[in-house]
Amino acid sequence: MNIDFRKLNGLVPVITQEYGTNEILMLGFMNQEALDLTVETNIVHYFSRSKNRIWKKGESSGHIQKLIDLKVDCDNDTMLAVVEQVGNSACHTGEKSCFFKSYIKSDKLKLITSKVANLPTKYGDFDVKAYKDASGKEHLAIMSKDFKNKKTPYVRVHSECLTGDSVGSLKCDCNKQLVLSLETIAKEGGLVIYHRQEGRNIGLVNKINAYHLQDQGYNTVEANVKLGFKADEREYSAVKYILNDLNIKEINLITNNPRKIKFVESCGIKIAQRTPAITKRNPHNENYLNVKKEQLGHIL
Repeated sequence: MNIDFRKLNGLVPVITQEYGTNEILMLGFMNQEALDLTVETNIVHYFSRSKNRIWKKGESSGHIQKLIDLKVDCDNDTMLAVVEQVGNSACHTGEKSCFFKSYIKSDKLKLITSKVANLPTKYGDFDVKAYKDASGKEHLAIMSKDFKNKKTPYVRVHSECLTGDSVGSLKCDCNKQLVLSLETIAKEGGLVIYHRQEGRNIGLVNKINAYHLQDQGYNTVEANVKLGFKADEREYSAVKYILNDLNIKEINLITNNPRKIKFVESCGIKIAQRTPAITKRNPHNENYLNVKKEQLGHIL
């Protein structure tokens, strides 16, 4: 996307938000030069109206703001810089703002990562690595012990489902798909990415509201739309980062979802084969699965 600095008299307002806290650190402006320097160096540069020049990093307040993500509002006339704060604090206003369109391409974004740790489970012994994205969501890579030795590992991108994965809800097939995938990678070698986008990325509160609508006769797609969302709000920039971080080139993809097939292919990763994630149906999820097949195109 292009910001028209001429329309905005050469300066665009910038709100700087601390990564993971939503706390506002700075209110300022950028001109085209400041924006270019910010994207090039991953350090936020402001334009000082009082001094009529670029405000150098660390000047006056002694702080450096390392760029994690840069977003613009729906009118492309205000920017939000999500940063990691280094050094002394700048001004705090206590205000919050919501921006949703990323200015930086997703393959340029950097996620905060953990070390690799051992995780013994009832399905097998795994290695785990955690990732935190600019929105504060934390994702998990669950790897078999021989994962790095597999030329073509089994891989599943599993979308978070608290009600299914943790409570064992019978209204969906999520828990059974997760178990199937963990058992598969324990036996065959591979990776499960636990992608934190609850309720097809509408969040837990809205997911339960969607359940309430389903209790009244709406199906899973109709309920999301009734609440003002798309049928599927998920996006996969964090997954792309994880796949690149783990240096994955070719996989056996465990999925029924054609969108995930297209996504993996868009990452330049070869899909040697697709392994279905088909599980036993029950009276509570029969309609849910039919809607996934008929309206979302799942291969069931």
